[in-house]
Amino acid sequence: MRKTQTGFYFRRIFFYSLLLSFLAIFCGCSNLPKEHKIVTPKDGIITIPIKEINDGKVHFFTYKKSGKRINFFVRTDGRGDLSTYFDACYICYKKKKGYRVEGTDLICNECSLKFRLADEVWENKDCSPILLKNSIVNENLIIKTEDIEKGAKLF
Repeated sequence: MRKTQTGFYFRRIFFYSLLLSFLAIFCGCSNLPKEHKIVTPKDGIITIPIKEINDGKVHFFTYKKSGKRINFFVRTDGRGDLSTYFDACYICYKKKKGYRVEGTDLICNECSLKFRLADEVWENKDCSPILLKNSIVNENLIIKTEDIEKGAKLF
């Protein structure tokens, strides 16, 4: 009887190990990029109040279209100018990892290339964020959905 109990426990441990592995692979390894603060367009325009983003930091956002997450960020450079970028580059975008901020740098989560946040222009290196068109109207940063949807292939 002791022998069957031992076999039962081993089968049980094996089953739970297999289940945990399955869950880790299929649930933890999503093919979708990370989700940030969701923006919702109105009449084909994404509107972000400048007072919420003009603080010298990088702000990440997600626009959802047809089940796809299109991530972008807004940054303030050393002159105080706002600019918007897709959270992807032409080299590393397939990994869907985007960028992160560490101290005074923006860093690619795939290749670890760094960009100084204070720099006015980021030189076109192998891995660099892709510019996203925007405009400023009445103290709001405006992004047309047609412009952001052009970057859907990156995500």
